[in-house]
Amino acid sequence: MTNRPTPPPPGHGLAPAPSFLSIVQHNCLGSWNVFLSLFESFKEATTYPSIVLLQDPPVNKAHLPSFNGFKAFFPPVRKPRVAAYVHMSFLSNYTVLPRFKGVDDVLALDISADEPLFGTAFHSFRVINAYSTNTVDHRVHSVAPEDLFPDLGFPLLVLGDLNIHNPLSDPLRHFSQREISSSTPYAEKAAEAGFALLNPPGEYTRFPLVGNARPSVIDLAFANPPLLPLIKSWEASLPSTGSDHIPITITLATPSLNQKPLRLRWADTEWEALDPIIKGFKVPAAPLCPTAPQLHSVRYGASGAPKPAGPRLNSPPRPGQRPGAARFFFLTPAPAPVQAPAPFNTPNSPP
Repeated sequence: MTNRPTPPPPGHGLAPAPSFLSIVQHNCLGSWNVFLSLFESFKEATTYPSIVLLQDPPVNKAHLPSFNGFKAFFPPVRKPRVAAYVHMSFLSNYTVLPRFKGVDDVLALDISADEPLFGTAFHSFRVINAYSTNTVDHRVHSVAPEDLFPDLGFPLLVLGDLNIHNPLSDPLRHFSQREISSSTPYAEKAAEAGFALLNPPGEYTRFPLVGNARPSVIDLAFANPPLLPLIKSWEASLPSTGSDHIPITITLATPSLNQKPLRLRWADTEWEALDPIIKGFKVPAAPLCPTAPQLHSVRYGASGAPKPAGPRLNSPPRPGQRPGAARFFFLTPAPAPVQAPAPFNTPNSPP
C-alpha cells in the first residue's frame, strides 16, 4: 500500500544528490511525535535522505502519516510494523518496486534504473527493512534468518530492529545463554552468504528510557559482497527524536575508479619539532652472526651428541594431541666422523 505523496514545498531541503544515496533507519515506537521529530530534523541537513526506513511506525486505522516530498510504502495489513518513505526526486530518477511477503514485519524495496547504478555493472539493488521481535518461545524471533540473508547476485542492504544480541555487534556485553542461542543462527546465516556488519562494534543504538535495562546494539545493518564497496558511512549523527532508539544514517556512494595515490605532505611537516628527535635517533647495530662453534653447541650440545628434533618417545602427549593419534618423530642422524687430512707430500719428499 502507498499513501498519496505531495510535492516538496520550497525550503524543504535539496533533492538527493545523484552521486550518493542516503538511507535513514529508525524505530518510531508507534509514536506520531517521534515520526514528526525525525522528519523535521531533516530540514537542518544539507540534503534530504533518499529513503527513510521505519520500524514500528505510527498507525491509525490502517493509515500511516504522510510527509511533504515523500511517498510511503508499507505492507497491506491493518497494522504494518515496517514502512518505507521514498523521496519524490528519487522516484523520478529510479524505479522503486515494493515487495511484500504477506507479513507485517518485513518490507523489501527493489530499486532499478536503465543505467548502471553508482558506477557499477548492476542495474538494480534491494533493501530489506525488518522488525524482528521475540515470539512466545524467546529462542525464536518473528523474522527467520533465511528471510533476511538471501544469497543474491546483486547488491543487497539488510537493516532493521532485529532485537538480537551477539558478540559481533556488542563485544563488551555479558551475554546469557539464551541470547547466544537465539542470535547465533542469524550470525551464521549472514556469514554463509558473505554479509558484512556495518555497525561499529559496541556503538549502542538503543538507550532504554525507563527501568534498569542496559543500552544495547539491536538496530543492525548488513551489506552483501556486491554492495559492500558502495558503503561510504554508517553514522548516528541525527538529533534525538524522543525514541529510545537512535536514528541511523547509511550512505552509499560511487566508488572512485581513479583514486589518487597517497603522497607524503612534506610541506605540512613540523620540522622544527622533529629536528631534535631525528638528530637523537641512532640506528642500532646489526646483531653479530653466530660463529661455527656457537652453532655447533646449539645443534649438538656440549657432549657432541645430536639433539632430537621431536619429543622423546616416552614424553606425555601434548594438549593438542589425542591419545592414540599418530605421531611422527624426526631424529637427525649423528654426523659421520671427520678424518684428519693426510699431510701434503711434495714430489721430492720421502714417503
